[in-house]
Amino acid sequence: MTLLLGGLALAASAMAAGLPPERQAGGVSYVSGGVSADEAEAFKAMRNNYPLAIELVQQVGGRNMFTADAKVRVMDSAGHVVLDARADGPFMLVRLPPGRYRVEATFKGMTTESPATVNIGGHAQATLNFPGSPD
Repeated sequence: MTLLLGGLALAASAMAAGLPPERQAGGVSYVSGGVSADEAEAFKAMRNNYPLAIELVQQVGGRNMFTADAKVRVMDSAGHVVLDARADGPFMLVRLPPGRYRVEATFKGMTTESPATVNIGGHAQATLNFPGSPD
């Protein structure tokens, strides 16, 4: 009961901080977005409150630019998919139990991946970089 109330309190503080509402995919809660400058700042401010923060960027003209609409999958150490969702912006904040994960994202037919280890009470960051668009 205490864990549930703590999760609800964190979700409420995330919404108060300007984040979109949390969603569920399987047994995992996540929030995605960050397209506007204000929302991007809210995601950056709240990322330490989530066990896993995912950032999606694409190389454009030699610079890293935020991207949106990537398909994101998170697999546990046994290869089971624990999150399969579309990113609404360049950020995803994910509530996961401690463990080793592989984060994979596909954008415009390109797939990239990154390992992530979530420690007890810790926080992991996965930045997924896509090469520039061929078009």
